[in-house]
Amino acid sequence: MTEEGSQGQSFEDRAREAARAEAAEKGPPKREKRADDGPDPDAWMVTFSDLLVLLMTFFVLIFASQDPIKEKIFEAFGQSPGVFAMFRTSFFEEISAVKKQDISQDRVEVFLDETGSVNITVKQEDQGLVISLPSGATFAPGRSVLLTQARTRIAKLAALLRFTIHDIRVEGHADDRELGGAAAGAGWDLSVERAHAVLQELRRGQIDQKRLSVSGYGPTRPKFSNVSRLGRQRNRRVEIVILNRRESP
Repeated sequence: MTEEGSQGQSFEDRAREAARAEAAEKGPPKREKRADDGPDPDAWMVTFSDLLVLLMTFFVLIFASQDPIKEKIFEAFGQSPGVFAMFRTSFFEEISAVKKQDISQDRVEVFLDETGSVNITVKQEDQGLVISLPSGATFAPGRSVLLTQARTRIAKLAALLRFTIHDIRVEGHADDRELGGAAAGAGWDLSVERAHAVLQELRRGQIDQKRLSVSGYGPTRPKFSNVSRLGRQRNRRVEIVILNRRESP
């Protein structure tokens, strides 16, 4: 081979090598997507990443809670519209098994106000915190069966009292004239029956029955004068007494 042919061959080899190097840098040629290629096979990653973000956000909110009491979690998630409303009571019961809390008059009053429980009074007395349910809004005259609206109110109270550390005594009271008066003993029986009806509703709210007790005092402990009709009406009541810890049985 002549010197000229050798030089020409060497130049061609160098040109091919340069072309191959340039092609390697650019990578394989991209095929243009056509209409008949179908959906993008990587589209699922968008939905999957969104799901991961939602799950991470949910569990961060749960574990970041300083005081994961059941009613607070329900207020944040369970009773609000949206994706978290799908969770049921059993789920919240499992994650809210925490130490029971003390209770105060302010806390009960705020709870009653937020739940729309009217005509219920709360007062701190020597024996403990007394929640008074007037009989007119709780029972029909002369009856010991709870009214439907009263059941709803007591169920809401049970949801709050379930997570307290106190023992609870349910007291029934009557005036001196209801169902024949104290002489016939009817007031005593009615006061016990009404207190027992309220206690049963608290038990349905899953309050530990070891914390519950019931008493009937008939007309012996009036808080108002029985001379007037209004006074007698106020004396007909059932009281839920949240006992002070030192006085708990």
